[in-house]
Amino acid sequence: MSRLIGLVALILCLNLSTFLGTTHAGTDDDDFRRGLTAFNAGDYETALQVWRPLAEKNEPRSLAGIGFMYHRGMGVGADDREAAAWLLRAAERGQAEGQLMLGILYYYGRGVPQSYVQAYAWCELAEINGNADATLCRDAALESIPDADREKAFRLVVELRERQRSNR
Repeated sequence: MSRLIGLVALILCLNLSTFLGTTHAGTDDDDFRRGLTAFNAGDYETALQVWRPLAEKNEPRSLAGIGFMYHRGMGVGADDREAAAWLLRAAERGQAEGQLMLGILYYYGRGVPQSYVQAYAWCELAEINGNADATLCRDAALESIPDADREKAFRLVVELRERQRSNR
């Protein structure tokens, strides 16, 4: 399973522009792209300075980007608790890569209590929202859930989908 987190981290690092989703025209979008350009150039300080005001307005890509930076210790101290807080905000707004990363944190219990039920639910939502890499996480979590808790995991997916719809 350590292969899972390594594979996902590598995919996310190599495809950060895909990881953070598509862009839309507008000032926030221009700022996000400026932060993404800084991030891709290794200027994490600038990326954080640009993304933080966007994240404070709950812009999902910026929330996920900052969460990823905390998870990997890029320009900030590595802190999975802080990463989970940012990723949760992105995930609740339907940001698929934020959902995947949050699911992985739950799977391993990094920064959050370990929960295969939560891991399954967030990775399932990531897949529903278009992240093809989430299948591996979702399936690993499902295999780890005791049969008695599977219905709870399936109900949680429905609850989280409703919550993300109201947060968009």
